[in-house]
Amino acid sequence: MISKAQVMALCAGDGWLEQGANLILFGPPGGGKTHLAAAIGLALVERGWRVLFTRTSDLVRRLQVARRELALESAMARLDKYHLLILDDFAYVSRDQAETSVLFELISARYERRSLLITANQPFGEWNRVFPDPAMTLAAVDRLVHHATIFEMNVESYRRRTAQARRTGAGRPAAYTTPKVLETIRDNQDENDELASDNQKRH
Repeated sequence: MISKAQVMALCAGDGWLEQGANLILFGPPGGGKTHLAAAIGLALVERGWRVLFTRTSDLVRRLQVARRELALESAMARLDKYHLLILDDFAYVSRDQAETSVLFELISARYERRSLLITANQPFGEWNRVFPDPAMTLAAVDRLVHHATIFEMNVESYRRRTAQARRTGAGRPAAYTTPKVLETIRDNQDENDELASDNQKRH
């Protein structure tokens, strides 16, 4: 899995952003890919790097609009100002040829110049769902992995684990209460019980 030392090194940014290297996070839904990507992005912003976090499908739609308006070149130039683009949920992009084409152009434009951080549920072998053209798939993967660190986050879904804990009655009290809070709740309940008892005596 991923060590704290690895994450701290990535958060510094010096060793990979300056070289235009990439970071790719693979794993099933709920494993913390987006959370980790956002944390790394925030740490880099705090160190002075320029970072854009976006869902891949949202960015692709914006680039499609720019292409239709004959403004794709300027849109790419604006993205080039960011040292790192974080493309979340990469494999959820539609198979529409126009979308995959503009996404490939983005990858090619940043190759060995600016960095990408990608989160994806599917391994490279299933990226033909993103790039229907096998040649385009191969070219995109080749550019992404040439200078890349790849993490496989094969862990149990945190969302599933939390849901199971709620069903069994465990987990939530520990996460949302402390002994002091529980003591306050009990004191308030005792006070309410006393008030109710007094009201009953009056009537």
